[in-house]
Amino acid sequence: MKPGTDLVLRYLMISALAFALAVLIADTAEGAQPTVPAYDAPGAFSVNASDETWRDAKRERDVPVKVYAPASRDEQATFPVVLFSHGLGGSREAGRLWAAHWASHGFIVLALQHAGSDEGLWKDRAAGNIEANLKGGMTFSNLALRVGDVRFAIDEIGRRAQASESPWKRADPARIGMSGHSFGAQTTLAVTGQKSPGLSGQAGLEPRIRAAIALSPNARNKMNLPRQFGDIRVPFFSVTGTEDGSVLGDGTTWQDRTLPHEHMPDGGKYLVVYDGADHMVFGGQEIRRRAKTARDAEVQRRVQASTLAFWKTHLQDDKAAAGWLLDGFPKMLGAQDQYKTK
Repeated sequence: MKPGTDLVLRYLMISALAFALAVLIADTAEGAQPTVPAYDAPGAFSVNASDETWRDAKRERDVPVKVYAPASRDEQATFPVVLFSHGLGGSREAGRLWAAHWASHGFIVLALQHAGSDEGLWKDRAAGNIEANLKGGMTFSNLALRVGDVRFAIDEIGRRAQASESPWKRADPARIGMSGHSFGAQTTLAVTGQKSPGLSGQAGLEPRIRAAIALSPNARNKMNLPRQFGDIRVPFFSVTGTEDGSVLGDGTTWQDRTLPHEHMPDGGKYLVVYDGADHMVFGGQEIRRRAKTARDAEVQRRVQASTLAFWKTHLQDDKAAAGWLLDGFPKMLGAQDQYKTK
């Protein structure tokens, strides 16, 4: 080897390494994106689901619940809590597609059942009276009972957490989310600040709720909408579809279901409208009464992904999830779907 060859080789090796490093830095700065979690994929936690009945002694009222708890060996781990309220004629089995998904990602989910507006309206009843019974359950008095159920459940979660009852000893009562479908969406609106003739003043407002999701919300009363929804200041995600219209002949249009979002104050508000999606898709259960389509499954995966990212953003202060809701989620939507934030 000629004199100086070692120096030349070292120089070439150093130059090659420097070039490779420069390319890597440039790719990272200009084109490469950080890995984003697949929010529609199951989470890392296995989920324990259990049925219980909680007794509200003050109101002499039983509240059936279904608890979805993430299993963790970390004794120090704490989890946010999400409540779910079923639609008219539903039960604690409603919302299980959403609840199991959220729980697998580290949220304790409590699905409530509301006596008076639950499956008791139709179960084991004469077929000819079912529709009338369901309509009879959509009352302000039942809305007030639902609000009371939510408040009692949050009280009970705090009590059980202090008593170190499993799984509530892992719950973080300072990070509570509220959600619901149809009448459950109406319940969610009520406990986050909607003014209602059936709830005087701010009687429905539950200040311990930090964020909320309403699937198939509605503005049944079109009078003074800014006043109705102007006090909903927590982060709020409204979800509906272009076939999510009238239920039991009440004349609701899908546009009516966008009105709560339109009249809420700015700040952490999201609205998605899925093209072709109907009321049944958003209940969070396997679709009955008609064949499930590929579009239904697609919409439900998107609901799982977006609602999980919403909870992670507003109950866990997850910056990556917040960015994905603004930039990643719109890329997941179809050309005819609509998405708004404010």
